[in-house]
Amino acid sequence: METVLKKHRMLIKAVALAAAICAAPMTHALENGVTPFGAEIAGSKDGTIPAYTGGITQVPAGFKADSGKWADPFPGEKPVLQITAQNYQQYAEKLSASSIELFKRYPTYRMDVYPTHRSVSYPDWYMENSEKNAQNAKLEKNGLFVSGAFGGKPFPVPKNGQEALWNWEMRYVGTAQRNNVKTWLVDSSGTPILAAQFKSSLYYPYFDLKQEGEFRKKGGLAIWQYINNDFVAPARMIGDTTLYWFFTDTADHNQQSWQYSPGQRRVRVAPDLAYDTPNPGYSGAITMDDIQLFYGRIDRWNAKLVGKKEMYIPYNDYKQQYETTASKILTPHFVNPDHVRWELHRVWIVELTLKQGSRHVYGKKTLYFDEDGGGGMMDAYDQSGKLYRGGFETTVPAYDYKVPYSLGNWFYDFNSGIYIFGSHPADSPGIMFNTSFAKDFFTPEHMQSTGVR
Repeated sequence: METVLKKHRMLIKAVALAAAICAAPMTHALENGVTPFGAEIAGSKDGTIPAYTGGITQVPAGFKADSGKWADPFPGEKPVLQITAQNYQQYAEKLSASSIELFKRYPTYRMDVYPTHRSVSYPDWYMENSEKNAQNAKLEKNGLFVSGAFGGKPFPVPKNGQEALWNWEMRYVGTAQRNNVKTWLVDSSGTPILAAQFKSSLYYPYFDLKQEGEFRKKGGLAIWQYINNDFVAPARMIGDTTLYWFFTDTADHNQQSWQYSPGQRRVRVAPDLAYDTPNPGYSGAITMDDIQLFYGRIDRWNAKLVGKKEMYIPYNDYKQQYETTASKILTPHFVNPDHVRWELHRVWIVELTLKQGSRHVYGKKTLYFDEDGGGGMMDAYDQSGKLYRGGFETTVPAYDYKVPYSLGNWFYDFNSGIYIFGSHPADSPGIMFNTSFAKDFFTPEHMQSTGVR
């Protein structure tokens, strides 16, 4: 193994990212030329996708620490390719079905493709834990329980669709964070409507090194993620709060959900905040398990790992996420192409088909996940096989914390002609990492005691 590591270090040192970024060499690598998180180290044959050299490690000019916003590391770059409704057929192999549908529907839709930067970086402890997980993690209970994993990617090189789904759900986005973002709905006439603004508090015991003993002691059976959403807009939703607990064992431990309503002044269990229930924070325009492309329990789906391929996905959208107001982004029918940065990356492709006897508004869903751990895309189909919705999630790594953050997303409903632009921090206070919470913060009792009255 040590010989392999030395060879990989030599390879990594020989390849550089853009001169302005100055990435440092990696210190960990698995066998067969892949990183500890399962991405191919080498670039593409034509050089369009560069080799992985550790991501962004140097803070760019203009960055203000603890501002909740991140400066663009690539401010002067220009598109190297423009895909339009007139030439998209030439690039169809690297486009999702939803991207192709947008080109077919809207003659002015386009994709500005920029140089590819593998900007994602991770802490050393994450890399080390991912290497351990590659040896120790396994799926039990028909793929619904992840055991033997902690603090890293559960399955760095997934062998099947279930492992790839767990990798996505348990991807690293920091140990704890608070974010304040807005979500917009643009109706079929092109009118933007504020769907919600909420303060989200998130804590991931799975990535908290102080919790490793607890995870090991319980054999991995634990709550790996807590989420508390406190709505602050629009007026009808002020004071509404939702709380979620997510378990590593989803076979015997359902997702726990609670909802506080200031009108009723009480906390109630909300078991329906899952699967294909319309998402209240997105005006019901997507399902609960559409959040972040796929979210929650996987038990209703057969998951097939199709493989990996090069595709155009939104990436490094720092200007869109942190510098551009929603008023410039929310154009009729689709997100303003002037404010979306596309790059060519390798993605894992997972195909979901609804299990016989299970209920869901979708019959099939195809997911595309960035191999480095950034964002991706989704194509969702109805029961007749017709394309229903398309989703995109961009990546804006928080380079100072080494967090490959993916938050901003947008979804198109091809039946109604509406679209959602979600989790946008530019018009709000933004995102804070390395935060801390009181011991009882993520409890129904805390919701009740702090609820708006």
